[in-house]
Amino acid sequence: MLLNYLSSTHDKYQVALFECAIYVLLQYPASFLLGYRVTHCSPGNLVCSVGNSAIFLVSLLGEQNTQIRDDKKTCSSTNNYNDRSNLAVTLFDNTAYTLHIELSCVQQSGYGNTYSQDPYVFETNCRGARYVGVWIDFNNDGTFDQNTEQMVPNSWYKDDPRMTQNDISFTIPQIDGRYYLDGQHRMRIVLTQDTRNRKPCQNTGYGEVRDYTVQIIQTPAY
Repeated sequence: MLLNYLSSTHDKYQVALFECAIYVLLQYPASFLLGYRVTHCSPGNLVCSVGNSAIFLVSLLGEQNTQIRDDKKTCSSTNNYNDRSNLAVTLFDNTAYTLHIELSCVQQSGYGNTYSQDPYVFETNCRGARYVGVWIDFNNDGTFDQNTEQMVPNSWYKDDPRMTQNDISFTIPQIDGRYYLDGQHRMRIVLTQDTRNRKPCQNTGYGEVRDYTVQIIQTPAY
């Protein structure tokens, strides 16, 4: 009798755990469950060298007292990719925002001891033509769709390709549960020297790639 009782209790315990797991899955959206488990496409291998442009500042003011302000300056001659996804901002759907990006021109610092000093100087008066691309993975499928997830149109740079300060306006689409999900998403910024590599994945040549996190939620009903 005692054995049967323990077996019955154990079965009920397993059922209870199973029901609890199903409840949790139903309560949270797919974007919440995926989080950073999403593996995004490789940005490729863009490199930096003296005489090329680099990202000087990225700034995006969001909601609920959140913002991205990244003034980290890097110049890598092997792989100039920077995973800055630890920096996050909250954005409302159906709302317009302005992403501010400043570029700089990389120069040699002139210091003899590069181990104790930064070997590069980032000057803000760079005149080299550079092309900026921005994408957000709204559906968390690990890719950046050129039709639905590209924040900067291909024609954006044609008016003034030598701009070193870029104010990019874009609107977060309405959450629909299919193509545009709520929750955390990867935002990728690409800086290249030519239009051929102005793409979110598999880049080569000179430039820089940075990844950030955007948290998209529904606009509150006031």
